[in-house]
Amino acid sequence: MRLTRFSQALLVSVLAISSTGSFAETISGNTAESLLPDSNLIRQTLTQLPAMRTSRFQQDIADAQDQKLQSGGHEWQLRLSQTERKETGNIRTRDQEISLERPVRWFGKTEHDMRLGEKGREVAKIAYADSWHESARTLLNDWFDSLRTQAAVTQYEQQLQLSRQLRDIAAKRVKAGEAARLDLQLAETEVSKLEAQLQTAEMQHARQLELLQYHYPALKLPVVRELPIPSAASAEHRIEAIMEDNHELELATLEADYAKLQLSRTAKDEMPDPVIGVRAARERNGQDTLVGFSIAIPLGGQSRRADTGQAAGKAGMAQARLDVVRQKVWREALKVTQQRNQMYTIWKALDQAKRQSEQQSQLMMKAYQLGEISLSDSLQIRKTALETAFSAQQAQLDALFAEARFELDAHRLWPFDAHH
Repeated sequence: MRLTRFSQALLVSVLAISSTGSFAETISGNTAESLLPDSNLIRQTLTQLPAMRTSRFQQDIADAQDQKLQSGGHEWQLRLSQTERKETGNIRTRDQEISLERPVRWFGKTEHDMRLGEKGREVAKIAYADSWHESARTLLNDWFDSLRTQAAVTQYEQQLQLSRQLRDIAAKRVKAGEAARLDLQLAETEVSKLEAQLQTAEMQHARQLELLQYHYPALKLPVVRELPIPSAASAEHRIEAIMEDNHELELATLEADYAKLQLSRTAKDEMPDPVIGVRAARERNGQDTLVGFSIAIPLGGQSRRADTGQAAGKAGMAQARLDVVRQKVWREALKVTQQRNQMYTIWKALDQAKRQSEQQSQLMMKAYQLGEISLSDSLQIRKTALETAFSAQQAQLDALFAEARFELDAHRLWPFDAHH
């Protein structure tokens, strides 16, 4: 059955929506970084995160430990004594003595402690940088999750708008006797289903925005006009770009070096530090005055050797952990590099499918105008075209995320600044 001229004109305007309204029109920029907040705002946001504040306290602890190691853990000890002497003939005299004693580090222990303190500060600094990078990863994930939920809301809004207008067309055609009532029932069912899907998408988007605002109150989801085109990987986008400058691997290396220094230092303690002191005494009510020098050397035992064994075990664990981290970082670098290539390939394929689906939808629209297909067939074809466009859009966001993630892991996006 052919449509009236009024129905044909209205249908043409409705089915044209898919080519003019989409989430892509709310985003603009030429690179993946254009989807992200201003770098200065990101730096301020990352600096205020609890994880970063914790890392700053770790740096303060390392500074204090360095000062302690430079000064040494030994303290001066003041000793005072007084004795009473009873001699033959019931003669009583008093003796007084005062001494000042302090253990001293020898066999190069002072220089070793200074190296330990300096290495500890290096570990804390790289730990802060690693915490920065991990916090940036989390922020990037949360940001793109918000963009994805926003895209879903926009997609369902467009489908619902189209379905409502098609429902109105079906109602007019049924009233005019140009279509069966089944067409109207199908259109109303589709509208109800899309309303429920839109509500679900809006709830998910609201939750994601709430999470984003809770963790990063200074950030707001951007109002942008067009999704940038993902860039294909080049020769620069290789695993080595991530491995060459990786805070996690650098941290594990420094921790292994620190454990080795601690082992060497603990081994030196098997030779105890001598206690050196000066003393002055008055004996026999001051008749005799004494000034002297003392030295005491503790005799090391099994406990000190056990400490060395424990330090050796810790050093071995740190070296083993370094090997584990090196493998982990390599696997993650491989994954990030492969995902960048794969997401770009998937997006290209879906983008081509989207273009073909839109062309098919336009042909089916003309066929419906001529009464060659039913409303339900036209609705299904249009729905398929919109879903394909949505899949291509999500793939584009995934490709842009993979691009941004690679740049972040290669320290070209939001690089750590040692002054923070």
